[in-house]
Amino acid sequence: MINKRILKKIVFCLLASLSLLLVTVTHAAAQQLPFYWDNINVTIDVQTNGDMLVTETQKYVFTADYNTERYRYIPLDKVDEIKDVTVAENNQIIASSTGTENNQLWIRWQHELKPPESHTFVIKYRVVGGLQLDGENTLVYWKAIAAGRKAPVNTGKVTVKLPEALSGKVLSFTNFGAAAVPRQVDPKTFQFVASQAIPPEQELEVQIAFPRPILNVRQPGWQQILNLRQRGWQQSGNQFQSASQGEDHDGSFGV
Repeated sequence: MINKRILKKIVFCLLASLSLLLVTVTHAAAQQLPFYWDNINVTIDVQTNGDMLVTETQKYVFTADYNTERYRYIPLDKVDEIKDVTVAENNQIIASSTGTENNQLWIRWQHELKPPESHTFVIKYRVVGGLQLDGENTLVYWKAIAAGRKAPVNTGKVTVKLPEALSGKVLSFTNFGAAAVPRQVDPKTFQFVASQAIPPEQELEVQIAFPRPILNVRQPGWQQILNLRQRGWQQSGNQFQSASQGEDHDGSFGV
């Protein structure tokens, strides 16, 4: 018995030490990255057909030599399509490529680098089927500043512009993830400004709700599929429950 207790203590200490080592190494790796984002500003321009035109302005600051390939990953689980992707620097379109991996769209581009210096890239794309229907409301619900980062963002801001038809019709606006101050700029423009630097692996997500009949956009395909699956699971559960109740009632499996 004593040997088992001692062995358990040794294993526990080893696991604790390993966990601490992993945390320390991860933190040190993040600290040693030779770049950070001075700012990320995102504008979401909602169209009358429900599409969202997204513009991300990202200012990188490089403090030492680093690789020259940049990338952006965007989840595809709650959109029908992302298209019309461009990347620009100094008001000039630069070469970029896109693809899908693990249900994410990736955007990649390269640039020259002679540190210390900064680079500001403007990423634009169209989100099709990004608005979500929630009962009687329609939601702009978007992870504007992504969590999949290895370096901090000093300042972050998200601006949402709505069509004229929604002027003064917004029911609520809020944010999730990183702390931010939401405000209404005018009857159809809303801003979310990060309260402090956004650390690696933390996101800034925004949500705006308005009455569904105003734009009357169709339910996106991904949400239709999700609803069908949920109904199927519910029906399966009901059938299983009914069968279980029937078995208990007639005792056919009680032998």
